[in-house]
Amino acid sequence: MVKYLGLFNLTIFLISVVSQAQALSEKNLKTLREEFELRRDKQFSLLAGKPLVKEKKRPPLGPGRALYSRHYSYSIISFAMKTFWLNENEYFETANNALIENCEFYLDNPKAREDRDNLYWSADVLCRLVEFFGKKGSLCPGRLNTEAETIIVEMMWIYCKERSQLTGIPSAELEESKTWYIYESENHHIQLFSTLWHFLNLLKEYPLYRMRICDDGKSIVRHYEAWTAYAKEYLRQRGKKGLFVEIANSSYGAMTIKGIYNFYDFSPDPILKQRALYLLDLYWAAWAQEQLAGIRGGGKSRVYQGYHSQLGDINCWAGYYLGFQMAPPRNNAFTVLTSKYRMPLVVMDIALDTEGRGVYEIKQRRLGLAWGGYYGCPDYRLRTDFGGIYRYSYCCPDFIIGTLMFSELDFKKWTLISSQNRWQGVIFARHPNARIFPQCQTTKHRVTFLDQWSAQKKGTLITQKLMTGRDAGDMRVWFPRAGLSDPSEHKDIVVAESSGAYAAVRIVEGGYHWDEATQEEDGKWLRCKVDTTPVIIEVAQKEKYSDLDRFIESVLALPMKYSEKKQLIYTGLSGDKFKFYADYSHPPVINGKSVNYAPAKVFDSPFIQSHWDSGVVLITKGSRKLVLDFNTNQVLNPPR
Repeated sequence: MVKYLGLFNLTIFLISVVSQAQALSEKNLKTLREEFELRRDKQFSLLAGKPLVKEKKRPPLGPGRALYSRHYSYSIISFAMKTFWLNENEYFETANNALIENCEFYLDNPKAREDRDNLYWSADVLCRLVEFFGKKGSLCPGRLNTEAETIIVEMMWIYCKERSQLTGIPSAELEESKTWYIYESENHHIQLFSTLWHFLNLLKEYPLYRMRICDDGKSIVRHYEAWTAYAKEYLRQRGKKGLFVEIANSSYGAMTIKGIYNFYDFSPDPILKQRALYLLDLYWAAWAQEQLAGIRGGGKSRVYQGYHSQLGDINCWAGYYLGFQMAPPRNNAFTVLTSKYRMPLVVMDIALDTEGRGVYEIKQRRLGLAWGGYYGCPDYRLRTDFGGIYRYSYCCPDFIIGTLMFSELDFKKWTLISSQNRWQGVIFARHPNARIFPQCQTTKHRVTFLDQWSAQKKGTLITQKLMTGRDAGDMRVWFPRAGLSDPSEHKDIVVAESSGAYAAVRIVEGGYHWDEATQEEDGKWLRCKVDTTPVIIEVAQKEKYSDLDRFIESVLALPMKYSEKKQLIYTGLSGDKFKFYADYSHPPVINGKSVNYAPAKVFDSPFIQSHWDSGVVLITKGSRKLVLDFNTNQVLNPPR
């Protein structure tokens, strides 16, 4: 019998049914979008009357580093935002004094303000406090008092004076980098430059600061202009070349896009504003077509082992737009809730109409390969002529299965922000933690690099441990306790079922045994006795089979041959034919053709279409469509 977390599943199921009905109605979609403010106000109201609970500064994250102050700053800035937004007069003095204390800490501790895990994480919300509640605030001027605003602006000046550069790494240099020289990591890079841009955007409006000179001898205005040009090209390049390198990452992805919200809301440059709008539209459209009840499927990168891999992370930011699974705002969620950005109707339709989306493939061309040996922190340089990743997902209302297929198997050919903790596997509808995925056990804390390679077509995924990777131990396959039946063994396959799908796992060579996981992990691992064996996952909708026995018979009858030369010849449930070279001697062959790691289209699905490097994206569903032209220097206002 399938195990379910009853109340949660019932809630998600009812949301799904209601949402599908809404997705068919223009009126209901518009109403849902127009009610964003009501949902926002309700979420803010949950924070009413709550006093400041100041987080402590934590020990340094590494030798020679400063105190870890990210959570300390978040607690203060989040409290100030909710206090000023809700007009809680009784807390104004507390909020302003806490903001002063926060800034004094960074002014007095240069190492702390420079540390990559501290200041800029909450800077997007800090900037919004000035934009909304400062002396010239657009919402309620003066709630941020003069003393607090003065020291905030001084801290912004010191930060830009020291950190903003027009040449070097990191910098606003464009001619050589084309924005693809990445500092620290992808999310760190954009957090840094979007913070510099916004600080400078504010500073140039203060007569006391406008003509000040940064450490490189250039004025604040010159730095602002350079970062504006950089940001415009950065957004254009991501629209042309498939979004981000830290692919489909729910946690780092949020940190990556928060600054883009601020470009959209506060840029006086209309082209930067428009490109920020377009990239947010594209980001959410890519998410919408590949999620079930807010849980995103498909291949990912930088997904840490443990709960990040094993537990479903419902996108609460999307919930604010779509009306499901919202949480009281905290930290960077305040940026989303106070932004003027709204999802276009076509994206909402894609997200909500799970049944109407039907059964389809998503094919993407993505970047990840390093250029010139710059593959490690802090200086990553991306190859843009050949990204090397073919991202493939197969989607239906009952499950989504996906992987990252890639070309080079040499560890040093890949930027670490791409090769770290790549995730692949299948997620199932109606429970956030219902998922089966292969993963090499790490030999270090939560991290592996380039640990598996794969081939996939429709519901068939073949994968294998890579001996050329780093920090990868035994090959394993995860089965959860929640959302799926207890796995059962039938000859050489292991089978589990969800409410709408069957799945089978086959270990090609050497057999397997079970490792009982800890209670916190809420599942168990199937461990391969030969850690380089190919592993095959088959998943299919239940409606295609009369019962579980018929599915098992079909999987066991599939043709398979594994030769002494480590070549796997296999035909999947959908009739697709695979030749998988377990000696790494040749790219996988699917239906007689080697996997193409550089397809002509960067986005190719029923809902998103774009040719590689064109910068023109079509988002469509039914009669609804939206064209995003990242190249135009004209301000366009297409129907949304």
